[in-house]
Amino acid sequence: MVNSFIAWYLFLAGMGGGAFLIGAVVDILLRFSDDPRLERVGAVTDGGLILGPATVVLGAVFLLADLGSPERAFQVFFTPSTSLLTLGSWAIALFCVCSIAALLVGGLVETTVSRVVEAVLHGLATLAACCVILYSGVYLSTFPSVPFLHNPIVPVLFVASALSTGMALLLIFGFVLRDHEDVSEGLSSCARIDLVLLGIEVAALGALLAVSLGSGEAAVDSAWALISGDQAGLFWLGVVAVGVAAPIALEVSHLRGADLFTLVVGAGCVSVGGLCLRYALLLAAVRFSAIDMSAVAFWG
Repeated sequence: MVNSFIAWYLFLAGMGGGAFLIGAVVDILLRFSDDPRLERVGAVTDGGLILGPATVVLGAVFLLADLGSPERAFQVFFTPSTSLLTLGSWAIALFCVCSIAALLVGGLVETTVSRVVEAVLHGLATLAACCVILYSGVYLSTFPSVPFLHNPIVPVLFVASALSTGMALLLIFGFVLRDHEDVSEGLSSCARIDLVLLGIEVAALGALLAVSLGSGEAAVDSAWALISGDQAGLFWLGVVAVGVAAPIALEVSHLRGADLFTLVVGAGCVSVGGLCLRYALLLAAVRFSAIDMSAVAFWG
């Protein structure tokens, strides 16, 4: 069963991985292009190369807190298994090591060797970041005993949310550095990207609910728990209103001329909504008991 530590881990690991992946992709593109628009975006997304690893490390602290002891953490890493739990743990470790090492090597005196080593570490960290943001949704969707989450749409939803919350983190970073001309100009482009990511997230969430309502009893009960049941307040207020509607309205308002404060408030709303989404899904999900196949809460 899951608890608050897991919800915070899923949120922070997704946000950090998403922020780093966005920053890494833009950084790689800039290595082969000198497009001024891309450079302006890069002035904002470069923050993900630092904030991403820091946020994932914080998320890993919550994961360790859930495991309860260092011994259990070592068991996850060194159990001779190819389970998703083991692969996901190694992906997080590889991401943290490679992303931090790439930053350290990049700060050295620039030589041919250092450039090659930094590029290799950066590439490995980018691949690991993809695994980190994919892992949570894929892992949760592999349990047939949790029908609501045992759905191929769940990984799509978690990836979209990870990228959206990651972009929100970058927008907040950009707001802090807004006095730099390139950063200020790049924020609007990042807001447009975030609107696309929010649209994908809304589509995935709607598809998950629609598919669940047409599935078995447990999945239907979980969907209705979000729509009009025990988790309706968290879902409609935290996820839909704060996490989706408010950011879209605020970001569109910024693109039409409102000041940067509207943009950072919208980014903050995306972050809150991302956390609420994970809480809502986990609280609404039920699993079948292995003893008598009765439906019991997944959260506990």
